[in-house]
Amino acid sequence: MKLSVIQVKKETPTIFSVHFKLETKISFRPGQYLLVLLPVTDPKGNDRSFSIASSPTEDDIIIATRQTDSIFKNKFESLKKGEQVEAKGPYGSFTLDESKPAIMLSGGIGITPLRCMIEYATHKKLKVPITLFYANRNPEEIAFKKDLDEWQKLNKNLKVVYTVNEEDEKWTGLTGYVDEKMIKNNVKISKDTLFYICGPPAMVDAMVNLLKSIKIDDARIRIEHFTGY
Repeated sequence: MKLSVIQVKKETPTIFSVHFKLETKISFRPGQYLLVLLPVTDPKGNDRSFSIASSPTEDDIIIATRQTDSIFKNKFESLKKGEQVEAKGPYGSFTLDESKPAIMLSGGIGITPLRCMIEYATHKKLKVPITLFYANRNPEEIAFKKDLDEWQKLNKNLKVVYTVNEEDEKWTGLTGYVDEKMIKNNVKISKDTLFYICGPPAMVDAMVNLLKSIKIDDARIRIEHFTGY
């Protein structure tokens, strides 16, 4: 499929998003990803997998990623309005179950598929409760905070819990890593609750171990690793 660039936007000091117009309408489920191909010669190849940050209910396709010095990422960030890129998909089974309560655990750029799920749930007025725990190094690195704050106002079933690891005198929210105490202080876990974990591999592994330590069955844990490149 062809994607036409609408804009490239700086989301945080290290994260940018590319907004695309679809040349052909596609159907996808909240949480799925696309394979994007660029005309570059990169040692790691000319394609990358990106979660779709926008919801099926939005008009544009949004892909957000962290900056690196790779040839692919440099080309991706330098795309101009009107340029077209080739994409394949959608792919993936890390998708939203619309019928069960959700606790989402995200780190950094791992927010992208969860942003999609949350916007979709808000737009569709889903009745299921969703609690997002979103961890970042510092407040400036919280991607899509404006969107998340707005959806929290619109969706009475949504709760967003931010936490940062670096000290910041202007930050009045939570600090430190997501742990059992932080989870239990902010949300009630029911026997039907599903857990969605997305972020760097070390963060994902830590969250899986945490959930297992509080006796959450594997069948209720859904994960997506963001390895970075």
